[in-house]
Amino acid sequence: MNSITHPSSCVAISYDAVRSAMNGLPFVMDCGRTDADSVQRAVNQGIDSCLEACFCPDRGDSFDWVGGKLCCFVSVESLPVLVRRLAEDFEDDNAASLADSILTVLGFNEYGQFVGRED
Repeated sequence: MNSITHPSSCVAISYDAVRSAMNGLPFVMDCGRTDADSVQRAVNQGIDSCLEACFCPDRGDSFDWVGGKLCCFVSVESLPVLVRRLAEDFEDDNAASLADSILTVLGFNEYGQFVGRED
């Protein structure tokens, strides 16, 4: 699997498009409890049925609790997998919302088109 189904439009976004939108930089976010629960569920799957992982410390990935928030540092290689897992978590509406938010921050609109980041 090399694509993410956008949670709002159900349009496929390629892993390469997500990685390109990251401009070679890791994705950094701090999550409160609700988002953190969704992220932890996605990360704790380990290697999934697609034979992909989104927590690889050797890539620089880290998910650490600091001051009541989950501080996430996600590599260019791992972020597409994390977003795909969040978007596919049909039992957790918050997970899909978080996937949508990450894609928006990266510069994808609600139709899955890359429109660039807002400054």
